[in-house]
Amino acid sequence: MVAARWHDRPAVALENDAVRLVAVPSLGARVVSLVDLRSGREWLVQGATSGGEEAAAAWAADDAVFGGAEAFGWDECLPTVAPCPDPLDPTAPALRDHGDLWGRQTVIELGADGLAATWTSPRWPFTLRRAIRLDGPLVVVEYELVADGPRPLPVLWSMHALLALEPGSTLVVEPAVRARLTHHAGFGFADDLEAIDWPGGSTAAGTAPLDRVRGVEAGQSAKLYLDASSGFAVAARGTDGAELRFDWDRAVAPALGIWLDYGGWPTGERRHQVALEPTTSPHDDLMSAIDAGRARVVEPGSLLRWTVRLELVVPT
Repeated sequence: MVAARWHDRPAVALENDAVRLVAVPSLGARVVSLVDLRSGREWLVQGATSGGEEAAAAWAADDAVFGGAEAFGWDECLPTVAPCPDPLDPTAPALRDHGDLWGRQTVIELGADGLAATWTSPRWPFTLRRAIRLDGPLVVVEYELVADGPRPLPVLWSMHALLALEPGSTLVVEPAVRARLTHHAGFGFADDLEAIDWPGGSTAAGTAPLDRVRGVEAGQSAKLYLDASSGFAVAARGTDGAELRFDWDRAVAPALGIWLDYGGWPTGERRHQVALEPTTSPHDDLMSAIDAGRARVVEPGSLLRWTVRLELVVPT
């Protein structure tokens, strides 16, 4: 655990013989790099620039929008992902895009066996702690969420790690399942399509299944949700056979979000990113999760704990 820098910002690095992880306190403890040192492979989409002081102020604002320039690395989305009305106060402004945590100065503590970030919401009475440690090629991420106020808090959490995967890579989700579709562009799906078989197959844009990563020239994007409560295998597999394997506490986060962006979002930009997102609910925003009876409710003074494990696997 050492001090580091990311562009012009102070950062902290966690490293062993297999993995190097870098996080930036001023970006909401965003993990900006996850490298397999055995192969040199970077698993996270890289930010081209820190944006300087002007971007720092804009990203921390209550009305900040998570767009193409902000879409890199690994954040935590809480208490919502997409903006939505505030369920605790309908007269208040909408909940912030991608939640309260990203892009805001956060304390990161270095300990004997890892690093820990602690967030307090400027709006809601909760505290989130995320502790990360390395165990060989395994990244162990332990979360603790506390409701600090006098009333129950409905929340939607999503692990928002944007993966750098070359065309031809594979998203391993086994066995095949039915997926909920909340956004799509460029695939040629019917406008009212709400569900699709994963990994699917034939679309108006071709016959490549959805689990095969496409190039930025495809001009496509889609957001899907799968029921992950049965504990199926989840991994990103590069064309060389390297894998980033996901495992997590399904009792707390029984859904998996899949974000595919091959030049289809934002409009007019050529971004390329994929995300496999353990989440507490198969919904884009907290109000939708509440309406469906799928929000995670944290009782006053109670502690909600869960763990995510990322295993970096080199080609064989």
